[in-house]
Amino acid sequence: TQLESILLRLMPPRAIEKLRRGETIVEKYDMVTIFFSDIVGYTKMSSEMTPQEVMKMLNDLYSKFDIEAAKHGIFKVETIGDAYIAVAGCPKKCSGPEAAQRMALFALDAMKIVKDYQTDDGANVCIRAGLASGPCVAGVIGTALPKYTLFGDTVNFAARMEQTSQKMKIQISPSTQRMLLDAPAYDFECVERRDDSGELGVELKGKGRQYTYWVESATKMSTSPKTDEIAAEKAKMVDILEQPEENV
Repeated sequence: TQLESILLRLMPPRAIEKLRRGETIVEKYDMVTIFFSDIVGYTKMSSEMTPQEVMKMLNDLYSKFDIEAAKHGIFKVETIGDAYIAVAGCPKKCSGPEAAQRMALFALDAMKIVKDYQTDDGANVCIRAGLASGPCVAGVIGTALPKYTLFGDTVNFAARMEQTSQKMKIQISPSTQRMLLDAPAYDFECVERRDDSGELGVELKGKGRQYTYWVESATKMSTSPKTDEIAAEKAKMVDILEQPEENV
């Protein structure tokens, strides 16, 4: 039904089933990667636009983000004002490196979308983005306007990565960088962040100095371990088929 289709866009099927049964929805995930972004200069920009123009701009831009989210197999959590929040590795679980890979590819594509985007009056838009990897809990709070959302320090870390990021840059946590080193199908160019004095890292509220990275680009590997396994299996089958039949 149409109602079912709308519900499936808002939360995972198993969460819907638990809601129907009146059960509490609390799901633990060992390793996810969370994305936060916001529009640079949004307060000033929105003050110079009508509410309708702001809504249209956000809808146009984030509808494009939604398409990319579906393409990369990540879950859009919500938009809050000009902030866009998404997660990989939840609610559909995958390995930590794969979740980081999916999210980093999405973040790079989001930057490309923004670079090509203009408002109706021809104004350019810039965003800043942040990623963090680690455990989290997902669930639904309350019964009125239920919403599937995320909880835990990884969520806070991803928010800090975005807040201390820079215009049109993707800042990632140390844990995300480690995950990307083992990404299954892409090589990522990650550059250490340095401040104006050349010191590594950035100061984060409540966490002290963290050694973070900028994701610059991604290059698809020529082969992946899975591809190699398939090729090996095919070669084995060919050898078997080409063996001469023994006389009975």
